[in-house]
Amino acid sequence: MALHKINPDTLAQPHGFAQIMVGTGSKIVVTSGQVGVDKEHKLVGSDYRSQARQAAENVYLAIAAAGGTPADIARLMLYVVDASPANLEEVYAGLGEAGAAAGGKATTMTLIGVTALSDPAWLVEMDATAILD
Repeated sequence: MALHKINPDTLAQPHGFAQIMVGTGSKIVVTSGQVGVDKEHKLVGSDYRSQARQAAENVYLAIAAAGGTPADIARLMLYVVDASPANLEEVYAGLGEAGAAAGGKATTMTLIGVTALSDPAWLVEMDATAILD
């Protein structure tokens, strides 16, 4: 599998993500939305940082179950309740902690502010698309 980042001069230069990912491989893995709960369905915290870290760890575990690694992720989608600057700072910190621990790399990412998720205690949800050989 090969993933190549492209950040053309014709687009704003990103910080912490890539504008474009080009991937080649034989298997595409798409995860369901993952939230800040552990495998026993226990919420890991009531803050954005903890929930983002756990959601990212869950995404990485899902990709691993399909035979991949965080480095195989071509796209992340994040859904954040109350996407204020302070909350986003915490989301990015949690995502960064999970990525550093698992060997994640910058990839394309879309973050969407939402009014709520399906459980009122959930603050962050994310899903991923990975390309594997």
